[in-house]
Amino acid sequence: MPPSAPIAWVATRSRFSLPARGSGSPTSCRVRNAKRWGRLRESYGLKPLVIHANYLVNLAGGNPEFHAKSIAAFRGEVERALALGAEFLVLHPGSFRGSSREEGLQRVALAIEQAMEGLDVAAGKLRILIENTAGSEFSLGGSFEQVAELLYLLSDFVPSGACIDTCHTHVAGYDIVSKEGFAETLDQLDRTVGLKNVYVWHCNDAKAARGSKLDRHQHIGKGSIGLEPFRRLLNDPRLAHAAFIAETPIDEPLDDLTNVNALKALVDAVGPQQTKRISGTRTSNQASSARRRL
Repeated sequence: MPPSAPIAWVATRSRFSLPARGSGSPTSCRVRNAKRWGRLRESYGLKPLVIHANYLVNLAGGNPEFHAKSIAAFRGEVERALALGAEFLVLHPGSFRGSSREEGLQRVALAIEQAMEGLDVAAGKLRILIENTAGSEFSLGGSFEQVAELLYLLSDFVPSGACIDTCHTHVAGYDIVSKEGFAETLDQLDRTVGLKNVYVWHCNDAKAARGSKLDRHQHIGKGSIGLEPFRRLLNDPRLAHAAFIAETPIDEPLDDLTNVNALKALVDAVGPQQTKRISGTRTSNQASSARRRL
């Protein structure tokens, strides 16, 4: 398969490695579930595995007690990701409230370095992905430049990359709706982060308007982004290496399947010698998944 083949993945993933409240010891999933999970992944051909760090982790925060707890919690996320054989661990950079944006970026990089001390993530083939955010007042990652700066700070000591969320990009103010705006936004992403460094895309429509800074996900094609930007995204040969994940609402049973099928329908047909494979998961914050063969 040529590297430029327009192949799209709606990737399988585990939403969190522990429940949202963070209960359980950092290595508890290794003892109970890792071997069984490995067997299931192999039997179903599940890859890549993308785990999202707990939303309560804030490595940019200035409160010493909470910052220390966030570092410990993130280390637990890394340990569990290694135990489960995950390829990617996605992290929101956090809130820098009480300090400057630059101080927040430096604090995140140092905290990640501290959290991963003594852990061989390279041997485990785990990569930390920094996700762009909706750009609210004190959040880090609201611009591609901020994501790029954090990747630069991480480059010396941890395998890293980016996860780009379409809803976050849209509400942060980037134009991905018009054809010309989409092209310019991807060019800007390439000039800053580098498209080759974007390993995962979160495919979400948006309930809020462009530039609103409101992170409200919507069903594919039902929001202020619409279908065409996702068609362009999924068929861009520069993104053939990336995984695409739907993080859309589940308002009714099987909404997840509906959204995955909506994305699947946007992928152009490939040649007879090429394999097109799109899969999806239904996820919960209990880290369970029911994979659907599409």
